[in-house]
Amino acid sequence: MHSVGGANGGTGTVRGRRAGGSKVDQAYLALKRAIVSGALAPETPIDKNEWCAAFEVSKLSITTAINRLAFEGLVLVEPQSGSYVAKIHLEDVRQWMLMRRALEVEVVGVCAASMSDDAIAALGQNLAYQKAAIASGDLEGFHELDTRFHHQMTESLSLARVGEVLDPIRTHLERVRRTLLPEPGRPEGTYREHEAIYRAIVGRAPDQAKLEMANHLDRVARELQTFVAKHPLFFDE
Repeated sequence: MHSVGGANGGTGTVRGRRAGGSKVDQAYLALKRAIVSGALAPETPIDKNEWCAAFEVSKLSITTAINRLAFEGLVLVEPQSGSYVAKIHLEDVRQWMLMRRALEVEVVGVCAASMSDDAIAALGQNLAYQKAAIASGDLEGFHELDTRFHHQMTESLSLARVGEVLDPIRTHLERVRRTLLPEPGRPEGTYREHEAIYRAIVGRAPDQAKLEMANHLDRVARELQTFVAKHPLFFDE
């Protein structure tokens, strides 16, 4: 359970992520991205010296960034031992999935009833880009479009408060989604589910849209159980 790279291999663009925010913020965001994306796998030790060198900051600054991640449950800090990427807590994931399902199923029903034609067209454009990303093997691009597809629904309805609740839930589930996405056939299956959701919205069929969204999110829950059975060390009950 070690990373594919530390500060450089784990983030890929560490030195390019200097725009905006303090260096502590930049280190925090880069570490978080590496953990959420799976570049730093569960139980991977976090080398403070390596991250200090990458961001040209003190060890105190990196410690501050790590403590923020520990508060979010992404890092485990063990006194006199070091800091490690936390395992994914299955019970937390189940609860986040339950909350996300409840909210997004209702949101898509409202989309089918009242989403503007322009917003629907933008959703269709996103789908076209998803298809192109799959065809070109651009897994990272597909993931970003997948995330954007769901965001577009709440944003098009100006559901800011719903978004405030959903955004942290989606962030916590990001590790799970990133872990599952490389599985054979997963992007293609996700695309088909998105297409079914889109068709229901275009057809102004709220009940069908809600059913398709529920099926989409339930599939993730089913596949998670299969993945856990294959890779139990990634998770903590």
